[in-house]
Amino acid sequence: MSVDLLTVLMFVGILLGVATGFPIAFVLGGLGVLFGFLSGVGIQGLVPIRAFGVVDEYIFACIPLFVFMGCMMERSGCSELAFGTLHKWMGNIRGGLAIATILICTLFAATTGIIGASVTTMGLVALPAMLKRGYDKPLATGCVCAGGTLGILIPPSIMLVLYAPMAGVSVARMFMGAFLPGLLLSSLFVVYIAVVCYLKPGLAPVMEEEEETGLTRWQSFFLGAKSLFPPLFLILAVLGSIFFGIAAPTEAASVGALGAIVLAALYRKLDWQNLKGASYNTIKISTMIIFICLGANLFTGTFLTAGCGRVVSEFVLGLGLSSWGIFALVLFIVFLLGMFIDWVGILLIMVPIFAPILTNLGFEPLWFGLVICISLQMSFLTPPFAYSIFYLKGLNIEGVTLMDLYRGVVPFLALQALGTFLCIVFPQIVTFLPSLMR
Repeated sequence: MSVDLLTVLMFVGILLGVATGFPIAFVLGGLGVLFGFLSGVGIQGLVPIRAFGVVDEYIFACIPLFVFMGCMMERSGCSELAFGTLHKWMGNIRGGLAIATILICTLFAATTGIIGASVTTMGLVALPAMLKRGYDKPLATGCVCAGGTLGILIPPSIMLVLYAPMAGVSVARMFMGAFLPGLLLSSLFVVYIAVVCYLKPGLAPVMEEEEETGLTRWQSFFLGAKSLFPPLFLILAVLGSIFFGIAAPTEAASVGALGAIVLAALYRKLDWQNLKGASYNTIKISTMIIFICLGANLFTGTFLTAGCGRVVSEFVLGLGLSSWGIFALVLFIVFLLGMFIDWVGILLIMVPIFAPILTNLGFEPLWFGLVICISLQMSFLTPPFAYSIFYLKGLNIEGVTLMDLYRGVVPFLALQALGTFLCIVFPQIVTFLPSLMR
């Protein structure tokens, strides 16, 4: 079998496997083994080498720790308390509840890092509150879906942990590089909500007088400190220790996991059921990620060993595009794949193939890696496999239709594209904080 034909068949196999609805981990792993035998690359030796490479990667130890941190934070109830506080502070501002939703999603993006947890929690807490007060359904659902996606970018992010070792980039530097882009996207969401609610007041009525809290300024301040300061302190402790070189990401993740348990105890939510539930979810999510890593490693191992990577490289470079044209093509491919494959599979397929090409073209690995990760946020909002939409629709909120969700995410998709474009035009957004690290 020629290498050119093998390359085409492996890509077609991915598309057919995903179209059948078969789990991506087994699609990739099965294709890797099948075409490994057909191409004669010595799959018998490749399987144990690739499997050991996954479990032996030290930085991957922080994945279950960060996942556990997020699961415990979700069960501690601090997101509900924080939203309640911002509800009281911003309820009399037009669009205030939608803005508060984005702010809470931003805050807990730095603790959960799990899209399903963020969207589900805010869908149960914030969405009914907005709908009860007459908010426009697409606006309300759109801000929940888009705000929830921030968790995959703002560190500590599992996406960055997976990307960095494959591209030979420091996880700590990627964490710091993703911080400002994450805040940029959050700011774009907030500005959009404020502007559209100002131009169209009917989209977001203000709080009725009978809902006013009657709290004094100091009472309101202490209420906010009680609900917002503990999670903020935990976030700063984890990220600050990484930024100042006090701890590596894996050690910082263990501190975060312990801190999440302490927070749950402070909020009186630390019991056997919550601890067991968080541990179970951690095992389930971490195992899923490891299986996808193993399957993707088998696929890319066969793909690269057989010489298919060289075929793709020669094809892309032979298109006659400039270096920026090739970079735009890579982003477009990532965007298209985001409609059909989850972000883990996209990263594990794309990075080994295209990262060397972009590096050889002179692009800075940290910068283009983060731009790819930023653009991957759109994969959670792009049909037909828009996970953020599916998570929210799965809650079966009364009166909310699938069309409301699709209409709601469109402007936020445009804002995510704008945020990606700004990070390309102004690379300092990405590179500034990493340049300050010790």
